Amino acid sequence: MNQQIAFIIEIQKIDIDLLKLEEAVKEAFKGIKETENVLKAKEERLRKLKEELLELSKKIGMEELNIKSYDERITKMKDAQKLIQTNKEYNAMQKSIKDNESLKKKSEDDILSYLSSKDEVDNEALQVQKEADELTHSLSEKKDSYKKNEKEFDAAKKDFAGKRALLVGKIKKEHYAVYETIKRSKKLPAIASVTKSGACTGCYRMLPPQQFNELLSEKLFMQCPICSRILYIEQDNSLA
Repeated sequence: MNQQIAFIIEIQKIDIDLLKLEEAVKEAFKGIKETENVLKAKEERLRKLKEELLELSKKIGMEELNIKSYDERITKMKDAQKLIQTNKEYNAMQKSIKDNESLKKKSEDDILSYLSSKDEVDNEALQVQKEADELTHSLSEKKDSYKKNEKEFDAAKKDFAGKRALLVGKIKKEHYAVYETIKRSKKLPAIASVTKSGACTGCYRMLPPQQFNELLSEKLFMQCPICSRILYIEQDNSLA
């Protein structure tokens, strides 16, 4: 294999390894943000549920006061009814008693409805709290993983920087410039092998026969006429 190509292949391996580590860091960061957003939504839902519970408790308390007031009115009206002399007054008092009993019954029904709603809200609040706790735990783990990936990436960058610099020093400037240009424009891989049949593995288009034959000599620095990637022949292909 052309030595210049061999050096570029080694550089690309380093760049790919660094890219993988960088992607792992980005993915971990993305996971943290997604979990934070879900947790924030759960916490907001929990806040609203607590407000609902407070409001329901207030309504129950209000209806309990109303029932107490109706009971007092009914007791007073029944006591007063005993002193009534005429049927007209008696019937009017009786109607007032029944009206208050109806209002009391409505308050009792409302309390039952509020209690039922309160149970539902309580159950949902418990579930949301459980989910929020699980998300908090998951977020902590993801942050730990992110820190670990970040440290690995920083350590790898330092380790690979020296190795990469040595390789770059061995490559002709014009060849390295081609590699960097392709990497920036097409992303990795910037260098691709050619199959035994003469196809570039970067774009899977067939090379012209003359170019393929020239590439077999392993003396030329050559790019694919279609995708512009740097080409090389695998060792087993060169013996074919």
